Amino acid sequence: MSRFLLSLLLLTAAAAPLLAQAPDTQPGGPVLRERIERRFSERIKEELSLTDEQAVKLKGVTKENGSRRRELRRRERALYAAIDQQLEAGEKADQDSVARMTREMLDLRVEYAQSLRDEMGKLTFLTPVQRAKLMALRDRLLHRVYEMREDHRGYRHHGRAD
Repeated sequence: MSRFLLSLLLLTAAAAPLLAQAPDTQPGGPVLRERIERRFSERIKEELSLTDEQAVKLKGVTKENGSRRRELRRRERALYAAIDQQLEAGEKADQDSVARMTREMLDLRVEYAQSLRDEMGKLTFLTPVQRAKLMALRDRLLHRVYEMREDHRGYRHHGRAD
């Protein structure tokens, strides 16, 4: 199996929470998403040494907060597209519009960080070590997903990759 396919399979197995927060854009999306979510849940349960009860609670909290972050990422993509359009205009870019959109982007990032903080606050059923591991796993995964999107679709912006 090629390195690319192996990497894609490994990333896909780890991407369930992020995919669960993204709209279905491909045929077969719901079935694939369910399979990936199940595999990711198993991986998280193993890596964090979760009890069955913790795993169920974690799934509930993740699902509850997923729609908020999904909407934030949708707004972020729309803003980046609008900013790109302005930047492509070069000197003809509307300075006021670019400034407003830049402020909105910063506000979105703060809101996204607050949503993560809120979610972590709901994870009191996990130990501090489990919460830290979960955060690290999600960060690494999010970074990889953004990289794959950029490579595959030619996105210029990574979101929170800096």
